[in-house]
Amino acid sequence: LKKTIKVWSRRDSKLKGDCRGSQRHIRLIKSPAAINDHNTNLEADITNWAVSDPGNIFCHIDKPYFKNQTREPAMAICIDNINIFTRFDTIAAQLEDCPK
Repeated sequence: LKKTIKVWSRRDSKLKGDCRGSQRHIRLIKSPAAINDHNTNLEADITNWAVSDPGNIFCHIDKPYFKNQTREPAMAICIDNINIFTRFDTIAAQLEDCPK
């Protein structure tokens, strides 16, 4: 994607968000996060997903955001649908700060 993506995924302490590119950042969603007034965290929720910014794209990803995964094949199923995107984008508004 040639957009900013917001990622919810289990992650290691090595990979961080990346805000260096122009309008193409990788932003990590905070954990714990509130979903409909219910708190969840990456340890309890094993899903891996991302949303685009801007856009209406939601992607389900089969691998966590770990440094050792960068050289392994992975797959994502992406859907361009405003209804699905809107539900996940609300969660994705809870972002970690960009690394310094």
